[in-house]
Amino acid sequence: MSRLGRVDPKRAAVITLVVVFLALTLAVPVRTYLSQRSEFNELRAENAALQAEVAEYERKVVEQNDPAYIEAQARKRLQMVKRGERQVIVIAPSREQQEAAERAERERESNPWYQNMWDAVSTPPEGK
Repeated sequence: MSRLGRVDPKRAAVITLVVVFLALTLAVPVRTYLSQRSEFNELRAENAALQAEVAEYERKVVEQNDPAYIEAQARKRLQMVKRGERQVIVIAPSREQQEAAERAERERESNPWYQNMWDAVSTPPEGK
């Protein structure tokens, strides 16, 4: 007979208990290690994002200390001009306003003529 055929049941039970005890003893530290490892990776990613944000803010500070940038922003935001220059402001409708006007025009064209006439008579002008 082979050696495996002569295993003592008491010995097998003790070995099984030792293996189960070791597995239970190691389960908590392994779980803690894995959770801390994932938390560390999350913190590393968050740290990289914060470093990128700090770099962006530092770039903005350097940019805002540039006199050419200050002048460009004053011209753009405050609509300032230098002495002797003339400022022309073009007021154009936004894309949404243009699309709304085109939709209204298509809707008006799809209506019969008498409906358009009734709408013109029954609706007051917008500017008044």
